[in-house]
Amino acid sequence: MDAPSKEPIAPSEKEKVAVRDESDATPTNYWDFCPNCTARLHNQGCKYRCPECHYFMSCSDFD
Repeated sequence: MDAPSKEPIAPSEKEKVAVRDESDATPTNYWDFCPNCTARLHNQGCKYRCPECHYFMSCSDFD
């Protein structure tokens, strides 16, 4: 009988647990992301602006 190996067994891909930070736990809305480049839009009063591609959406676009 062979002695059990003391080396840890690497987990399979299904067993790996993704590391999550607090931002992953916060639900997001589709309108928080730029439709052009998918960067998170910055809310500036009644305007959403994309810091990456400079996409712009105003409050009137929501109505």
